[in-house]
Amino acid sequence: MEDKPNILITGAASGIGRASALRMAKTGHVIVADCNETGAAETANSIRKQGGTATAIRVDVSDGESVTEMKKQIAADIGAVQKAFFAAGIFIRGVTGKIPETDWDRMINIHVKGTFLGCKAVLPDMVDAGRGEIVNMSSDFAVMAVPGAAAYMAAKSAIYSLTKSLALEFAAHGIRVNALGPGPIDTPILKSGRTENEWQEVRESHASKLPVRRLGQPEEVAAVLDFLLSDRSSYMTGQIVHPNGGQLMW
Repeated sequence: MEDKPNILITGAASGIGRASALRMAKTGHVIVADCNETGAAETANSIRKQGGTATAIRVDVSDGESVTEMKKQIAADIGAVQKAFFAAGIFIRGVTGKIPETDWDRMINIHVKGTFLGCKAVLPDMVDAGRGEIVNMSSDFAVMAVPGAAAYMAAKSAIYSLTKSLALEFAAHGIRVNALGPGPIDTPILKSGRTENEWQEVRESHASKLPVRRLGQPEEVAAVLDFLLSDRSSYMTGQIVHPNGGQLMW
C-alpha cells in the first residue's frame, strides 16, 4: 500500500486553514504551520484525537529565515512534502488614501511573499519526486472589484498570477499548482476588528447579496481543497476555483 503523503498547510491554526488540516488528515500526515503556536498545537491535537497524525510547527511565512528553518525541521523529522496548501493571510480594511504603508507592506509580505517562500521551499522535493500538488489561497477579490480593500485585492491578484506562472514552469515536472478563490466565509479573519453587532450586520449584508443567501463555512472550502490536492483534479493546473456561494460567476 502506498505511503500516505506529507501535507503542509500554513495558516492552519484557525479558519479555512484549520478546517483544511482536519479534512486532509484523512489523506495523509498534516504539517500544521502557523505563527500562532498555541493554535497550531490545538489543531494538531484535534487531528490526533480523530485518529490522524500531525506535526505542529511555528513559522512566520513572511520571513525567509523562518521558512527555511521550517523546511529544515520538516526534512529532518518528517521527510519530503508531497502536497501543500499555503493559506496564511490577514485582512486589513481601509480606503486606499488612508492605508498606512506598514499595513500595505504586511499585506504583501504575508500573502505574496509568504506564498512565494512556501512554494520555493517545497518545489525542489516535488521536482525530485516527479510529482506534487500545490494550492495557493487567493480570493474572489483577485478577479472582481470592491471598494476599501485595495491592499488585499492587490495581494490576492498577485497570488493568482504567481499560481499561473508556477503551473507553467513546473508542469513538465509533474507538479500541479492551483489557487482557491473563496467568497465570504464565516471565519475569524472576516470577523476580526468588528464588534458583535457589526459582525451580525456584515453577515446579514453578505447573505442578502449572495444567491445562496448565507456565508460559506470553512469546511466547504476545505472540501474543494481536498479535490484540488487529489488525483480527482489531475487534469487541472493554473486554475483558480471559487467556492463563493455564487458571488462571482464566470
